Amino acid sequence: MLKSYLPAKFNTLAFILFFIFWVCGFYKILLISFFAYIILYVSLRRNRNDFRDDPMITKGVIFAPANGKILHIENNVSHGMYGDQLMEIQIMVPWWKEMGIFMPLSSEIKTLMILKGQSFFRTKIAEEVIGTKEGKGVSMALDNRGETVGLTFFKCKLGLWPELMVMPGDRGGRRVNIGYFPFGGTVMLYLPKKYEILVKTNDEVTAGETIMAVIPDHA
Repeated sequence: MLKSYLPAKFNTLAFILFFIFWVCGFYKILLISFFAYIILYVSLRRNRNDFRDDPMITKGVIFAPANGKILHIENNVSHGMYGDQLMEIQIMVPWWKEMGIFMPLSSEIKTLMILKGQSFFRTKIAEEVIGTKEGKGVSMALDNRGETVGLTFFKCKLGLWPELMVMPGDRGGRRVNIGYFPFGGTVMLYLPKKYEILVKTNDEVTAGETIMAVIPDHA
């Protein structure tokens, strides 16, 4: 059965409304509402990913946090939340892709900052549009034994803000589903300079499967 990121309360309310429309004889409204619900359910579909992580094999490996396309890569970036001399990878998440957000590595949620305000079309380079690395978005710092890996999400003008199911202090294994990005947008991944980037601009990446970077000793 196809699963969706739609909340259970939303599904329950939808079926209650369908029943009311049917009882009252509002068949046209029922039909339109039902098709709208199906479109939304499929759009927010959730793939079942049963990743079996082997810590020895995946040690020093960074996986893609979302499905999409590499739009931009930049070296020697400074960020007020994540640190200096970082590598920045911008991922464009299309609206038609499965929209799950996954942990790129095993780590603890160190900081979660929500500054909803700026949005831009996902096909644009983030810094060219917002003019700063610390633009208003949803930012999450992941701590891996004192090392920080950063994730920042920016809403597309044709999308919604991400829904995360984690809080500061939570720990998660790599490739664990921690939320979803309704109708896609922009995901910024920030890595320490010791990592070797294995992807390039215009590459398609799959959440929890594509290896984005490795520490050279583990390549």
